[in-house]
Amino acid sequence: MPTLNDVLAGSLAQAVQVQQIIDALKGTPNKGVPVALVSLNDPNNYALTVQNDDPTNSKALSVLKADGTPLVVADATGVTLGAPVNLPANSINGGTAVADGSITNAKLGPDVARANLLVNPGFEWWQRGNGPYTANNAIGPDMWKMQLAGSDTYSLSRDTANVDTGSGACAAVSFTLGTGAGATVLYQGNLGDMVGSLNGVTVSLSMRVRTSVANAVRIGINNYYSSTSHFTYSGYHSGSGAYQTLTVTATLSPAPTVLQWGVFFAASCTAYLDNACLVVGSQAATYVPLHPADDLARCLRYYEAMALAGFPFAGQCTSTTQAFYPYLFKVRKAVTPTMTASAPSTWQGMAANGAGVAATAVTAALGSVSLDGGAMQITTASGLVAGNASVLAPQAGASLVAEGNP
Repeated sequence: MPTLNDVLAGSLAQAVQVQQIIDALKGTPNKGVPVALVSLNDPNNYALTVQNDDPTNSKALSVLKADGTPLVVADATGVTLGAPVNLPANSINGGTAVADGSITNAKLGPDVARANLLVNPGFEWWQRGNGPYTANNAIGPDMWKMQLAGSDTYSLSRDTANVDTGSGACAAVSFTLGTGAGATVLYQGNLGDMVGSLNGVTVSLSMRVRTSVANAVRIGINNYYSSTSHFTYSGYHSGSGAYQTLTVTATLSPAPTVLQWGVFFAASCTAYLDNACLVVGSQAATYVPLHPADDLARCLRYYEAMALAGFPFAGQCTSTTQAFYPYLFKVRKAVTPTMTASAPSTWQGMAANGAGVAATAVTAALGSVSLDGGAMQITTASGLVAGNASVLAPQAGASLVAEGNP
């Protein structure tokens, strides 16, 4: 709008000055915008209406904050709001105000729950024992394996005294740096059964980590393809001594042949690991505990210590010295598992009269083990009858384990 000049007392108003006012009120192009004033209590008209008849050049309203930045701008491109925008509760109605499917993953907050792709993400299950574990490639918490680099050493145990909020157990790692140069990792991966479903996908990993040594622990994703590892890392834990959330995002492209995600150790420290989460998308997600039944079922897919209370398997005698007992796994295995049975002295077959017949040899599987089950075969000195039914009678210390690690 052009500048309007004051008419001083005793001065004659010139036509150009009057015309300036008229142009401003009429909205003459490049000389102002029309302003129509009506009564504030008019039921049909707004008290103030601003309109520009040239839509390509509309500069209807500009309200600035004290620092000169925009608060509200209305022009031909739409309405622009400065920050912050404070919306009262329930101020955005439903319907089509927000288009369906228009909120991208990057716009989601970390506390928006999404499907966690990890096995035993909360370090709650330790079917192989509570540790300590010190060997290279040992699996401590279900499906988490420690891979040592150089002369590094570690001790890994189940811990219930230093857990994160809302957790029953965590993994405690006492790590000593040798020549590993930050490559020692507690990882979950080599999951070939997940590779195809994640080709080209962006994933985000988060984990709660506690340590008092700076630059000692970080997490990473390995997009392994063409026989080469391609790691993407998070930042290091600050060494504050408190739990911090570490996050990393990577796109699994080109198509990976192996997937790995884990915790890397670059300096001697004691670290507590808890509540990990792997989700599809560019926004990391806060850990949400799985239902215990679902959590255990994921672990059983790779490791199952079979329940041997009472008489677990019914079978048949094939001779006076042999009987076999078929069984089914609780959960179908990811790969054909290896079966491990305890010593023959911990097993008995039952004869037709109910007497126990001690085993002299035990074979964990008759023929090939499948993804779904197999059979126990025992050999005795005598006492069985070919064709008779028999049940397996485990003794003290008996165990039967199916383990199928990809």
